[in-house]
Amino acid sequence: MPKAVVSAALLTLFLAACQRGTPTPAVPVPAAPTVPAATTGTVNGVRVVDASTYQVGFTPLSDKDIVANGQLKAVTVRSLSAGTATASVCGQVQVQDAITVAINLDSTGSMVDNDPGKLRRAAAQAFVTRMTAQDRAAVLSFDTYTSASTGLLASRLWQDFSADKTLLNAAITKATFEGGSTQVYDAIVDASKLAPMGTALILTDGEDNSSRNSAQKAIDEAKKNGTKVFVIGLDARNTLNFRALEDITAATGGLFQKTGSAADLQGFFDRMYNAFRAQGCVQLSFTQKPAAGTAVTGTLSVTVGAPDRRDAQVDVPFTLTVR
Repeated sequence: MPKAVVSAALLTLFLAACQRGTPTPAVPVPAAPTVPAATTGTVNGVRVVDASTYQVGFTPLSDKDIVANGQLKAVTVRSLSAGTATASVCGQVQVQDAITVAINLDSTGSMVDNDPGKLRRAAAQAFVTRMTAQDRAAVLSFDTYTSASTGLLASRLWQDFSADKTLLNAAITKATFEGGSTQVYDAIVDASKLAPMGTALILTDGEDNSSRNSAQKAIDEAKKNGTKVFVIGLDARNTLNFRALEDITAATGGLFQKTGSAADLQGFFDRMYNAFRAQGCVQLSFTQKPAAGTAVTGTLSVTVGAPDRRDAQVDVPFTLTVR
């Protein structure tokens, strides 16, 4: 065999041996995320589906920041004070980049007793503080003593839609007084008229006793205008029946919250802001329902995921009144 051929063959064998002896470089394995997707969360209110089924709005938070890209992966319920129930995810987190909300504050005479310190003023102004430059709010009040603004049934418009926080806070100050009776259904119609395809946020401390419109008419008007109605009910004596307001919020895609103390209002307005900005949906289905009227407390354990974050279990308390 010619020497050149032998040399070429030997070189080929040598190179092959070298390649076999050289380890293949390892492909780096990305480190598992260590930052949790969420550290806490808020239950923003309740939506009644039927006597055994209730939905709550849930916003995942990282410390105080909303996790807008959070994914609700699973949920369980525990520590129920009455009955038995299962929990499920009924909607992923939906983000609203620009909030449009008509805030209508109850200025009826009963607020003298139910909110003597005018804590609703600070609560509504704290809501305004969280608004971004893209958000818009209008400020109204309702009672039977104050003349309604032109084109409205029961509400005085103190500030039309604006992002100017100075103007909005000044309007809230003007809107927090007391006098007259409660025409909350008319107030809802007014707010929905002002905020078509937007949101109405209503605070009231009483059942309707003066409206020209019925609860069903308020639903019809809000749905016609494409307005979601959210209501905070202040029941300082635990004697009020807010069922009609629960029906209005449920029918329009909003949420209802009930508190027995004006001291809770700032937290409630804060959670309403979370609901408007970004929230998902958790459904509670009773398999053994407590008696109608029972206030049920419990804890939702929600597993939250997010891109480049590790899944986290968030425990949040809730309260709802069964029908």
